[in-house]
Amino acid sequence: MPRDSIPFIRTIGGFFIDAEKFYILSFEGTVCEKKYFADFRDSKLFNNSGSIEIIPLKRPNGRGSDPFSVKKLLQEAKEEFDFKSTDEFWLIIDRDHWETIHKLDFNKLVLECKAENNFHLAMSNPCFEIWLLLHLKDIAEFSINEQRKIYENKKISNSKNYIDIVISDLQGKSYNKRPDPKIFIPKILKAIERAKKNDNTIEDYPKKIGTHIYKIMEKLILK
Repeated sequence: MPRDSIPFIRTIGGFFIDAEKFYILSFEGTVCEKKYFADFRDSKLFNNSGSIEIIPLKRPNGRGSDPFSVKKLLQEAKEEFDFKSTDEFWLIIDRDHWETIHKLDFNKLVLECKAENNFHLAMSNPCFEIWLLLHLKDIAEFSINEQRKIYENKKISNSKNYIDIVISDLQGKSYNKRPDPKIFIPKILKAIERAKKNDNTIEDYPKKIGTHIYKIMEKLILK
């Protein structure tokens, strides 16, 4: 029977998706990440075999965007709705300045996620845009000076940080926090390859430039 007690499951032809496994995503951002995963879910690369479904949670207005608040949103959904022990809950968060300026303890967050068994952390350092950048270019192809600037990701204007400018240059048009699926979706496999090559697999989250978004994408992509 469909798990119809979960109201935010998408439908096809008026019928609830009766997936064997759900991946529930909670985002730090409200636009970029949500659009990227929505576009991916609608693409031919998504494993839409009936066994997998993505549920992106919407952060309520006024709700904190810090990683612990993002995790709390997952916990509330897990407690309220009829999820199975095999379903996976993913925090899609940025390292950004949470650790350096706000002194957030990411090691505590890692321990709390591990205590939940089915909670997973997909952090990007410095931000989700590094995952987008990897669709277009390998980190190793940038000079040491450029890598430092990407890592620092300083504010360039009211609406753009340094990495936004880099993505704009690479894709040949301005990046507006709404990734163009025609540019990024066809390059997902290349992004996974580059992110894995760049990753220190013994770390729970990337301590240098990098992202663990590839870990969930490998599970969702059509094999």
